[in-house]
Amino acid sequence: MKTYRQCWWAVLAAGGLCLLVFAIFQLFPFAGNTLSWCDMNQQVVPLLLDLKQILAGQADLFLNLANAGGMDFWGVFLFFLSSPLSFLVVFVPVEQIFLFANLLVLLKVMICAGTASVFFRSRFAALPLMQNLALSVLYAFCGYTMMYFQNVVWLDMMYLFPLLLLAMYRL
Repeated sequence: MKTYRQCWWAVLAAGGLCLLVFAIFQLFPFAGNTLSWCDMNQQVVPLLLDLKQILAGQADLFLNLANAGGMDFWGVFLFFLSSPLSFLVVFVPVEQIFLFANLLVLLKVMICAGTASVFFRSRFAALPLMQNLALSVLYAFCGYTMMYFQNVVWLDMMYLFPLLLLAMYRL
C-alpha cells in the first residue's frame, strides 16, 4: 500500500484543478451555478431524484409510475445509477440536486485520476511522480471526460477502465 501512496497526489491535483475551473466559472460550491444542462437536466438529475424517492421508500424500484407512464426502474438503475456515488443523493435536499451534479462530476473526475495513477504506478513503476501525476490528471481531463460529463455513467467507465486494464494484464 505504501507504493501507491503517491496516487493520492493525482486525486488531489485533479480535484484542485476541477475546483479551480468551478471557481473561475462561478459554479457550485463557489457560487450558485450548476454545470448541469442537456442530458444531465433531462435524464441524470430526474433519475437521481427518482432514486432518492426509492431510497426514502416513497417509490418502488420495480414499478415506478412517475416516469414513462409506468416503468421498471431496475434496468434504469443498473444502467445509469449503479455507481456507489449515486447513493449520496440520500443526503442532498431535493432543491439542491442540480448543484449536487457538480459534486458528482468532481468526485468522478478525481477517481478517474486516482485509478489512472494506480495503473501507471503498477505498469510503469519507474515512472517519476511528476510524470505519473501529469499523465493521471491528463487522463482525468481528457476529451472523452469533457465531452461526456453530462451523462455521468460514462465517467464511471472512465474510472473503471484503468482497473480493467490492470485486470487484463494480470490475466
